[in-house]
This record gives sequence, C-alpha cells and structure tokens, in this order.
Amino acid sequence: MKLGGIAWRLSLLLVAFSVFAAGLASHYTFVSSRAMMTERAERDLLSTTEVLTRHLHSSLQSVSQDASVLAAHADALALLEVPHGTSGRSQQSTREAMAQTFEAMLKAHPAYLQVRLITAQEHGLELVRVLRQGEVLQRIAEQDLREKGHFPYVFEALAQPVGQVYLSEFAVNHDEAPQADDTPSFTVSAPVVSQGRTLGVVALQVAARPFLQNVMADLPGGFQLYMSNRWGDWLIHPDASLTFGFDHGQRVFIQDSFPEAQGLLSGRIQSLVTRATDAHGEPLAAAFVRLPLGAEVEQRFLLLGLAQPLTVIEGDAPVLGRSIFQVLLLVCLAALLLAVLVSRVVTEPLKAMAAATRSLGKGQRVMGLPVERRDEIGELARSFQQMEEQVWLQMSQLRSRHNAMDHLAHHDPLTGLPNRRLVEARLAEALDRADRSGLVCAVLFVDLDHFKNINDGLGHEVGDAVLRAVAQRLSDDLRGGDLVGRMGGDEFVVVCEGLSSDADAEPIAAKLQAQFQQPVLHQGLPIQVHASVGISLYPRDGHDLRSLLSDADAAMYRAKQSGRQPRSAV
Repeated sequence: MKLGGIAWRLSLLLVAFSVFAAGLASHYTFVSSRAMMTERAERDLLSTTEVLTRHLHSSLQSVSQDASVLAAHADALALLEVPHGTSGRSQQSTREAMAQTFEAMLKAHPAYLQVRLITAQEHGLELVRVLRQGEVLQRIAEQDLREKGHFPYVFEALAQPVGQVYLSEFAVNHDEAPQADDTPSFTVSAPVVSQGRTLGVVALQVAARPFLQNVMADLPGGFQLYMSNRWGDWLIHPDASLTFGFDHGQRVFIQDSFPEAQGLLSGRIQSLVTRATDAHGEPLAAAFVRLPLGAEVEQRFLLLGLAQPLTVIEGDAPVLGRSIFQVLLLVCLAALLLAVLVSRVVTEPLKAMAAATRSLGKGQRVMGLPVERRDEIGELARSFQQMEEQVWLQMSQLRSRHNAMDHLAHHDPLTGLPNRRLVEARLAEALDRADRSGLVCAVLFVDLDHFKNINDGLGHEVGDAVLRAVAQRLSDDLRGGDLVGRMGGDEFVVVCEGLSSDADAEPIAAKLQAQFQQPVLHQGLPIQVHASVGISLYPRDGHDLRSLLSDADAAMYRAKQSGRQPRSAV
C-alpha cells in the first residue's frame, strides 16, 4: 500500500468513520441500556411496593381477626349481657377472666398498646381495660374506667354490619395511656353481637411504628418508607419532623414533594412511579400504591410508598459503561486491521458512498448503495442505509410536529375551532372575495347567556363540555364555505359569505338560534343554554374586519339587553 495513495487515505478515512460510527452506536447503546435498566428497576420498585402493600393489608387483617376473636369471646358476651351495676362473685370472675385474655393478647403482640371492652350502654362505658406501660401490663381499676362513646372507634364500630370491623385513621394518640401518649397509632374495633343485637365493642389500639417495622421486617435495606392518609398528610417520612403535621398545626402534604401523587388522592390512578429529590437535593425514584381501608362507601385509604436514590437504581451503569467502552476499543482495533487490508477495489464503492452522502445532504433519497456486498463495504453501506432511514424518520417527525404546532397556533385547543387569529385572517380573505364578487358577507357574533352560572354552579369541566357541544352544533349548521371560530371565553363568530342580499343573514341567525332550543346533554344531565347573536354586514356596516367585528359585538350586546329568547340583533 503506497503511503499517501488513495488506498492509504481511504483506509484512514474508513478507520475514522468506523471509530465515529462505533462511538455513536456505543453512546446510543449505553444511553438506551441505562434507560432500560432504570425502567426495570422502577418496575421492580413498584412491584416491591405492591408486595409491601399486600403485606400491610394482610397484617391489618390479622389485627382485625384478633379484635374479632376477642369480640366473640364468651366472657365478653357474658359481661355485656348482664346489666351494668350488677355485682357478684360470678361477674367479678368473668371480668377477671376477660382481663387475663386481654393480657395474653398484649403479651403475644408487642405492638398492641391496649385493649378495651366497651358497652353500647352508659355512653360507651369501659367495662374492662388493659394497657401496656413499658414492659408491664396494667389493668385499669373499675373506678377509673371512662366513657368512650364519643370516640369514632366506638360509635363507628357500633354501626358496622355483622362480621365487619372498624379501622380508625392513623393519628397521634392523646388518650390517657402513658405508654401511648404522643405515639402514632390506630385502633381496630370489632362489635360484640348477640342474637342480632350489638352489645358493645372490643377496641384494640396498635402502635403504628412497631407495627409497620414488623411489616417491613423482610424488606431489603436501602429503601425509604413513605405513608400518607387520604388527605395527603405524611404519616411516615424519612424526616420524622414532617409527619403528623396536622397534630401540631403545620400540615405537610405528599403532593408538595410528589405532585403526581394527586392522581392517587383523587382515585384517578391506583399506583404511581415518579421522580423527586430528597431534602439534600439527591434525586429519588419513588413508587406509591393506594391501599383502601374499611368499606368502599367510606372512601378511606392510605398511600404507601417506597423510594430509592437514583444512584442505587443506576448502580450498574458504570459497569455497563466500562463494558461498552471495552467493546468500542475492540471495534476500533478491528476497524484498523480491516482498513490495512483495504485495496484499490474498494475505491468505486466508496465513491458511491460519497455520492450517497451528497444526495442525503441535498435531501434526496440515496440510491445505488452496495448493500448486497458481504464485506466491510457492504456492512458500511447497510449501516449508512439504516442511518438514512433514521434521518428520514426524524425529518418526518419534525414535519409532523411543525404541522401540529401550526394547527395549535391557529385553533382553539378546547373546541378545535379556528381561533381569533385565524378567524381574522379568513375574514380578511372573505372581504376581498366579496369586493371582487359584489356579494354580501355577514359576520355573526354569538355569545352564550349566563355561561358563568354554568361554570360556577356545575364546574369548569361541565362548562368545557358545553362549549364543545355548542361548537359542534354551530359547525353542523353551517353551509359549505362558511366559517365558525371561537374568539375566547363563551364567544363565537360565524362568517357567512356569498349572500345575495342583506336579508339573507336573518334566516342564518334564526337557524343558529334554533340550535339552542334543545338543551345540551352532559352525562345524562340536560343543560339549557341560550345565546345572543349580533349581526354585521359587509359592506353595509363596515369596510374592514375590525369595524365589522366591533359592530357585530355591539349588536350582540343590544340583543342580550333586549331580554328576549331567542335574542338577535343587526
């Protein structure tokens, strides 16, 4: 191979091109592989969160079963069926046996704070109460028992159907139990039922933190646990100072840190994977799952979430990068070895490649590439062909985006009608045609009456639906060549050209008014909508689009002030 010859220069060119192509492919491979790794890790994070949610639900069911077992205990029935105030050795023995049963339950479950047996009579008076004080279980003396009928875990549980239990909200406890003071907890209450009558409830109070620690016992390290109530207040957060803010007058919501969680709170979605940053600015990937509580009609739920730093999720990315770099070095070495073997026989195919490059630069399709070859030149040609397809695809996408942006710039996004800018441009063209033809052009200004009442009374979603329906009705009623557009708010403009006389505009206005005789149906709800129509005619009422629009607007307001239905004015 002659130094400085065309084969030499071509070999150098091939090496450089191969290195560039390999580097570009390596970069794309690294970026796409890292994205797939991250996506897979986020799916795993969501799956882990769903498993944790099922575990939490199972643990809550277990607590509910414990409460139900206590509520079905014979001693509980015996105490509640005897009128209050009845004393005797048998009654005292039953009370003692019930307290021993409660103590056994508390010993078996360290997360349980206290158990109460509460009668439905006497304003929810406690009959038996055992609580945890440190490592000691204490029975409350009979004279120290209190009325609890005003607490939700009593009156809500008494209202539960047979076989159902009541689960309270997670909250900071302010009961008189010393061990439970200022401790996040929740209460599970099971009604005590005899022969179809609810005699009382067994209320089992559980400390939230040890209960959740038991739920997370099998969870691998490196996860951050989050939990909020149905209003979005943090119940569990890596920064404990942000939890139970409602208890000390400074509420902190999940949607402040994870805005997309609003969809979970509204019930629009049941699970979510999102990104955020922690208090130190470190990016996080988080997954949240909605866990329903109680009966469906109560619409109570918790949001449970797990988060991991992105550095953990993308932990294998550096290893992947090193592997790709090693592959890139091998590819470059192979390209160098192949370039040494290049001879003059590759000159013509390379000329074809050069010609193809020039064609692509001019925006022309590439033809005549030696893709049928089975050597390196053929591989390069096929790679170039793939690159060309990608370029054409991206150009097509750019054109599509440009067309979409142009449509958005000239059309109303809610109704799809032409907006003010396009209406004015089309009206100017219509006036030019009217000048040439000598025919009349009419501008009808349509304004919905009392539309603000619909927005304020039924909501903006209904208001938007009404606007879309009105736009459809106006469009359906047009002649060929007429134009309807939305000027903003509840105002529409109809441009009718090619009228023989000024009088031809009145039937069109009447026809538009007839569209408002039937109510608009939204989800089966009839909504009566009326409109005022103002008409201006070209060239009678103005000689430019501004004066025509202004006259039609003024005529519409005169129609609106007339107080008649339907209303129109010229």
